[in-house]
Amino acid sequence: MSSINRCYTVLPQFPDYTVSISLFEDVSNAQELRSKVAELPFALIDARAICSREQLLSAIYRALVEVSYNKRRTKSLHSECLLCLSPSSNIGEAFKNFGLKDDCKTLIAVQILGPNDQNAVERLGEEIHGREVELLDQTLQQHCDETFIRKVCGHQR
Repeated sequence: MSSINRCYTVLPQFPDYTVSISLFEDVSNAQELRSKVAELPFALIDARAICSREQLLSAIYRALVEVSYNKRRTKSLHSECLLCLSPSSNIGEAFKNFGLKDDCKTLIAVQILGPNDQNAVERLGEEIHGREVELLDQTLQQHCDETFIRKVCGHQR
């Protein structure tokens, strides 16, 4: 699998970490991935709950801040990203709203790699059975469920 569509970034405040974000469409093994999500070295996010790259990067930045100040509330940096997407501090609710669901056909995989984690990138393509596409706001907006996002964030029209 090519990683040409993958978004790699290093946040200036956290130069020891490389962030890799991938968007997959036509995912055929969401149920299998969900059953082993705790073992995987990345966060799996239902793309229906995400409307922009900024939303993702804000959660990643917040998770890195929490970890750097020893304020992490979850078992891993990747699960902390899911929690940081949520307007609630309830971990179960964050996983329910932003985590992978069995019927998910479009997902986002986030990997936050430290200096010794570079081989984890290759595992991403082995685990997710889908088509990797370029991570653009336009593509995310095509997949997001605005009604669901408004409900989760408490903004009803």
